[in-house]
Amino acid sequence: MQFFLMFESILILWDLQFQKKETNCKCKCSAESFGPTSLQSGYSAVTLKLHNGYYHDCYKDLMKDTPPNLIIAPNAGVAAYRCWLQTIELINEIKVPAFFSDYCEEACNLATSCISSVTGTSPTIPIQLNPFRQPLAVEDSALFLPCYSNCFIFGI
Repeated sequence: MQFFLMFESILILWDLQFQKKETNCKCKCSAESFGPTSLQSGYSAVTLKLHNGYYHDCYKDLMKDTPPNLIIAPNAGVAAYRCWLQTIELINEIKVPAFFSDYCEEACNLATSCISSVTGTSPTIPIQLNPFRQPLAVEDSALFLPCYSNCFIFGI
């Protein structure tokens, strides 16, 4: 499986292979779901590939190997950066699930508004509190809202 993590202008490609822990384990999914060698080899691996640039610019080069199964964009700032518009269009076009997080709920509301205006639909995963957010508040005197790294999540 491949996952893409996007941090502003750095793209991380995460290639996951899963390992069977028990020899008598009955897997409910086929080996083809995880690639030809992942379940038979007994090894697990995580591969990170770093790419400098926007996802929509790197997409054609990245797809030479295999398309992603999931896209994750932590602290994305979708409403704050215009460069997200082309990326959102591409994600919508390739129909890959994508999850976004942001520092505060208002940033997520603005981001879902931007995404809805590009895709014509509202997000499939509504804005919700991220149980894996950073426990320490982000100090910012300009905002009088609770802000935490990866505080709220939503998905398309």
